[in-house]
Amino acid sequence: MQKLAAIAVALFTVALVAAANASAAAPTRIVSLRTLGPFVVDDVCQFPFVQTVERTRTTTIFDNGDEKRHVELIVTASANGKTWIDRDAYNVFVGAADPSLWVVTGSFTHTRVAGSGTILLQSGRIVYDADADTIVDPHEGPRGTGADPAAYDAAVCAALAPTA
Repeated sequence: MQKLAAIAVALFTVALVAAANASAAAPTRIVSLRTLGPFVVDDVCQFPFVQTVERTRTTTIFDNGDEKRHVELIVTASANGKTWIDRDAYNVFVGAADPSLWVVTGSFTHTRVAGSGTILLQSGRIVYDADADTIVDPHEGPRGTGADPAAYDAAVCAALAPTA
């Protein structure tokens, strides 16, 4: 009798778990592609260059309203027959309870130059207040050589400069 009762309880538990799993909605995924440019940048180097930004964002919306946005950026700059490419990837977590606070993790900027390695790296975890447009909890990670944005601009200009 006890064995029969244990089997009945086990079957009832399995049925409850199956019903709970069946009622949970699968997350919704939305992929959006956006291209900005090409546009001319004439205030960084001593010569103008053409820049294009390609963004792929995959937004996953969970049943409770939380969102995860995976963003991949490709920034391409060209001048004088030369091309510079910067690739970045990061995640943005937006909680349904407070959608103005975004937790951003990943590689916000990661620029490598052939023969020089990483010249600019900003990565880690930050909390961004979208309403105030302010980083409220910076926990940035490692920084590469020349993490100063001016060093980035100088590297872009050097890479795209006309050959003498």
